[in-house]
Amino acid sequence: MSTLPRNKKQAEIDAREEAASRMAYVGTLASGLAHEIRSPLNAMKLNLGLLGEMAPAMSAEKRAEFERCVRLIEREVDGLQELLSEFLAFARPPRMQMLATDVNDLISQVIELVQPECRGKHIEIVRDFQKDLYPVGLDQHQFGRGVLLNLLTNAREQIKEHGTITLRTRETPEHVELQVEDNGGGVKPEDEPKIFELFFSTKEHGTGLGLPIARRIVQEHGGELLLENHPGRGATFIVRLPKSKILEYKK
Repeated sequence: MSTLPRNKKQAEIDAREEAASRMAYVGTLASGLAHEIRSPLNAMKLNLGLLGEMAPAMSAEKRAEFERCVRLIEREVDGLQELLSEFLAFARPPRMQMLATDVNDLISQVIELVQPECRGKHIEIVRDFQKDLYPVGLDQHQFGRGVLLNLLTNAREQIKEHGTITLRTRETPEHVELQVEDNGGGVKPEDEPKIFELFFSTKEHGTGLGLPIARRIVQEHGGELLLENHPGRGATFIVRLPKSKILEYKK
């Protein structure tokens, strides 16, 4: 008796289960690796502090070079600790706590975190929000930090100085959609297929984890994260979130 080929839906379910299994394994490895790496990093940071206390006893000529070297090493240690934290956030995220959320309010809260630096770099943040937006189920901490803050930070870094970031929200019959648009240089066409790949970065000191983390969190919310690229003019990241039947209400 011949076996009928599995339908597309079943194949997609199997693929998601396989991916989840791989990520669980990666998460277990990452936790063990993090423990092994964090201990020497913390020891290095502690000893750098002790070295810094020795600087006043040196001659002025040697002190300047010594302090420069200590700062350089300290910056690299901080970078490794940040990379480790971001990788753990990607490989082994915490359990989500879903709450009915007004996306407009959540975006406004995250804007407050980046507004001071944007003002200093003459970057304007424009809100283009649909009123009375349908509430969606979100883990507000993970989505706010891992998605919105990552996308806003990415937009700010693409612009560098003197530009505009526009945040839009829209509602469709099936989704709540939000967009983060910048008028920086956009993504190079050759980099576009790799933009969500783990550890791929176009920045000199980038970790290549921000956008993969954002996409993973969006997918865990049942949504999708897309790039609409305009090389030389800017880029728009689009998040589409499904409306939850549990959160239906009468407008």
